[in-house]
Amino acid sequence: MANKLSLIAGSGALVPHVIDAARAAGFDLQVLSLGNRDDLADYDTIRIDLGQPQSIISAIRAFGATHVTMAGGLHISDAAREGLARFAGGGLAHGAASAGDGVLSGLAVALSQMTGAQLVGPHEVAPDLLAPEGQLAGPPLTDAQLETARFALDLARKIGALDIGQAVVVAGRRVIAVEDVGGTDALLMRVAQYRQRGFATDGASSVVLAKAAKPQQPMFVDLPVIGPDTIDHAVGAGVEAIAVQAGKSLLIGRTRLVEAATAAGIALVGLAASDA
Repeated sequence: MANKLSLIAGSGALVPHVIDAARAAGFDLQVLSLGNRDDLADYDTIRIDLGQPQSIISAIRAFGATHVTMAGGLHISDAAREGLARFAGGGLAHGAASAGDGVLSGLAVALSQMTGAQLVGPHEVAPDLLAPEGQLAGPPLTDAQLETARFALDLARKIGALDIGQAVVVAGRRVIAVEDVGGTDALLMRVAQYRQRGFATDGASSVVLAKAAKPQQPMFVDLPVIGPDTIDHAVGAGVEAIAVQAGKSLLIGRTRLVEAATAAGIALVGLAASDA
């Protein structure tokens, strides 16, 4: 029997990449889309609403999925988060009372339990997505930048432990801004505004963006992601280096990402968890 993958598709460039990888791996594919996407017009998609999780379960069961994954940005209203928290119940990573990003973990677990499909992360379908350890693009980090990157990555993990976000921007040892519900692009746009007002740097320390997985989150959902668009926003924010957690971060459009970072003179590095 062929493996069948139900893909819950959010926003962003991660979705087409996972679709192509799933097809190349021989999966029969079902795409459950959370929104209208022009780039999925060539695929037979089913529109879904996270506010109606039972209908998602019915669609996955009808397809006979052997595997289920989530990919792309999943923007959930507060009301939907509360509903999903009640629906997922004990499956939530933080317990039933949590309505933060951990609610996605609970939803994924509930979908697996109620459909019998195996949970997999996007990186298990497309292994090339995972960020390796070491220098990935741009100029080598200076010793000072590496120290700042490790400091920033540690802060990103602490912020993640509070289920706030996955990213932080620092200048030296000073925190400029942290990611919230607006995501990384919104974080960098805020930093760009601070920079215009003279708040985002002391004129001597490098500005560093760090992204890390939340310590409590499983590998099958919501790993931190960067791509070429991240570099565009980083330039406006005056970011000189980007650190991602190796083995727990996803790189979208890696060739274009590396080219964009190199062209912008932004150092991109993967740091192991022991460095965080």
